[in-house]
Amino acid sequence: MLKGLRYAVFTLLFLVSGCVTETKNPAAAQTRLQLGLIYLAQGELDAAQRNLQRAQLIAPKDYRVQLALARLHQAQKEDDTAQRHYLVALQLAPFNGYVLNNYGAFLCGLGQYDAAQQQFILAGRQPEKGAKADSLENAGYCYLKAGEQGLAREMLVQAIKLDRKKGRSMLAAAEKQFGKETRVETRILLDVYKHHLPASAASVWLEIRFAAQGDDVDDVARHGEYLARNFPQSIQYQHFLANEY
Repeated sequence: MLKGLRYAVFTLLFLVSGCVTETKNPAAAQTRLQLGLIYLAQGELDAAQRNLQRAQLIAPKDYRVQLALARLHQAQKEDDTAQRHYLVALQLAPFNGYVLNNYGAFLCGLGQYDAAQQQFILAGRQPEKGAKADSLENAGYCYLKAGEQGLAREMLVQAIKLDRKKGRSMLAAAEKQFGKETRVETRILLDVYKHHLPASAASVWLEIRFAAQGDDVDDVARHGEYLARNFPQSIQYQHFLANEY
């Protein structure tokens, strides 16, 4: 969630398993919730809404349903409605790291940076698996969006040290920023990746395109040699040979 980012980086950070309270039919609610999330991930918002509304009728006090509805209305750019569902989810599960992280991402998307960081701090204190790393990563992206580059780098480094799998999402975020030609943000994300994880064909290829975007012929050649030496069978090397950068 740099410009326009509703992170998640900020993907659906919550699980479809967990405690469900006061449901008339837990199995039916679970099915509708899962279907709604699948449709939401595929961008089929009408189908997602139908299933999530059914889930809400069955399980009105299931925080996961409220969180999914918040994400749905966020995708529909109905921020006021999304916020109402986030607040209901927080009432139902005030110490849930997934709810806090998602709400923080939402607030950051609205430009409410201080309020967003408060949510990430709270999320990082919760016991859910991955909540701490998620909160650090989200905080990093939010600081980056706010122009706080030093704090952004610090948070992202902590996140990747805590969970090396965060490297994949950071590289994806760097790719997104490269596409927007936001070079400072791209450079920070690439640096965090390359200083803490082994180079991959994808990361080297992004370095090549980043150098080419800045007309840095020497860096293009240097990274190209590295790609040829270490990833000669990769599709990225084939693109390099074809000058597709």
